[in-house]
Amino acid sequence: MYLYGDAFSSLRPKERIWDCSLSERIQKLASDVSFTKTTEYINDFFHRDESNSLRHKTVEEFVERMGHKIRESYKAASDAFLSEANIDTDGDVVTKESAIAEGARNPKLPELASSERVREIADRYNQGRDGRESIDANGIAIPPEDSANDCVYVYIDGVLVKQQKECRAQGSKRSSKFLENAVACIQYGGRTYNITDTDMREVFRRIMTVLVACDLLVNKRLIFITDGATDIKDYIREFFGFRQHTLILDWYHLENKCYQKLSSALKCGKKVKEEKEQVTKTLQSILWAGNVKTALDFIAAIDQKLIKSQKAIEELAGYITRKQENIPCYALRKGLGPHNSSNPVEKENDLLVAQRQKGRGMAWSREGSAALAAITVAGQNNERISILGGSNPNFSTYFS
Repeated sequence: MYLYGDAFSSLRPKERIWDCSLSERIQKLASDVSFTKTTEYINDFFHRDESNSLRHKTVEEFVERMGHKIRESYKAASDAFLSEANIDTDGDVVTKESAIAEGARNPKLPELASSERVREIADRYNQGRDGRESIDANGIAIPPEDSANDCVYVYIDGVLVKQQKECRAQGSKRSSKFLENAVACIQYGGRTYNITDTDMREVFRRIMTVLVACDLLVNKRLIFITDGATDIKDYIREFFGFRQHTLILDWYHLENKCYQKLSSALKCGKKVKEEKEQVTKTLQSILWAGNVKTALDFIAAIDQKLIKSQKAIEELAGYITRKQENIPCYALRKGLGPHNSSNPVEKENDLLVAQRQKGRGMAWSREGSAALAAITVAGQNNERISILGGSNPNFSTYFS
């Protein structure tokens, strides 16, 4: 039988020798359905009876080892590239000695949208709207890019799955009930590259590797769209603070935060239903136009007769205040064409993790969750077979 790569150099005592086709089928199936179902499908397909059938645990351990092999391969290749480029992701990430092109450190950036085009879109949008919900063409806090051309978009998010219970020594701290898989999507020129790991720092190391290896930092705008999480913001500043970049708060998360906080802050009941809905709609419209100060004034002026929780009101105002530097004029960006939301990474959250790992009754170890996500993302990036065959990921070819 044909075996490929050092991933198959050591088989467990009771494991059979599997060829490339069988191992690939197992990994594809395990990415979509449970290990029990995967085992049943494989046994049925090969007409294996009870005496020579694959066991559920055998399949699960095999998939976890293959996923671990893929993770280690990504990490080793990234380590080697960053070391050669003299990029230290555990200290000052980029220094004078780092092999970063001048066009990446001090890029000649593509043009922003012209004032004439901004005013044209604003005038068209503002028709029939009152002042607080209108675009202020002269007060745009985050000038939008003219188009997505020569812009690199990086979407970053995390997805939680239930963690398996662990045996704890008496007196030790209880671990979290959930573990997080960090997911990133890099988009440029109509192409996408996906990254996932349970370690957020490792995800950022891979983002840095791909962007440098593919020259995506040279004379291009770098735009991050995230849910506003503080740890993600801190990593962006740590890794990419050496050059121009833009951080945008995803519209869906801002809209949803307003809805959740106002639902907690305002009274319920038929008598106030319409008024409550109008307050929410108006606040969201003000923020859609990028008018942060107006939004804060609006929150402060909400009729006290409607309020049941002043604490929730203050929390909403505090949230908007903390995120205001990353709140653009979403209406203007939509009119111009650039991206407003983190939909690409939300979709990848589902495809890479949620659909497979968030079923009823499912719980995962950190290693098992990360391994399964690694197998799925390597398949999406069309490099699973080559990595398991012993080849290192070639980061420089992804956007060529």
